Amino acid sequence: MPGVSRTKRNRHKMPNSLFSFNFRLGPWEGCLNLNFDQEELAPGFQVVCTRDQLSILWAGDPQQNETARATAYTLARALVHADAFVSYPGGIVLDVEPVTWLEVREHVPKGVVSGYMHQTLANAPLDPNHPDKARLRSAAALVRQVQPVPELQLALGDFYTARREIGPYSAFYAFRVLENVGFHFGVTNQDKPDWNVMNTKLGTTEAKWKPLTSAGTAARHLSVQKLSGLQTINVHNLLDLARESVELALKTL
Repeated sequence: MPGVSRTKRNRHKMPNSLFSFNFRLGPWEGCLNLNFDQEELAPGFQVVCTRDQLSILWAGDPQQNETARATAYTLARALVHADAFVSYPGGIVLDVEPVTWLEVREHVPKGVVSGYMHQTLANAPLDPNHPDKARLRSAAALVRQVQPVPELQLALGDFYTARREIGPYSAFYAFRVLENVGFHFGVTNQDKPDWNVMNTKLGTTEAKWKPLTSAGTAARHLSVQKLSGLQTINVHNLLDLARESVELALKTL
């Protein structure tokens, strides 16, 4: 009978487990004031953070562990990418590395507690109202906002790399930010961003982005002469333009 068959399947259904995918943030000085509990990054994935300890929680079928683990790592990287955008220009650019994962089988919802007991708490207690906490929450909100927009996810990743790059290739990655924004608005028959549509949607002109496109082209086709020219460019001006392109694109969502 169909009803009996369904009951049998449900009886043998594997119970969900709670997984904690754990990461380490760095550098240490950029993490001292980070502290928040269960902020959503994507449906089913919650992030908790205390200083350099970042965990992404997920409850689900243990057989999906590998897929969930890969998603958690992608989300952890997306979070530091978004943070580099939110914290610009003065914030420290964070990095993240996977460390461990923990499975709690047949868990009771809200029945798992973890704590932080680093010795620095004695001399430097956590400030629940510190601006760094609000900043990382804003980064988490940005991760959620761009989740359905892969081009803007890539733009945030390239902005992160541009901030970390200290050589002439910073200009290349800054241009890549604009290029990804352009692809968000369309692709030409030559597989190029549809700059005309982008400028129309953003209310900008080709001339506005000229410093960025010229520097990006020079970095991509580097020569001794072009290297000399790139060394005289104010990279912060390029990053300002790159960031503005993302800000304008976000307003169109």
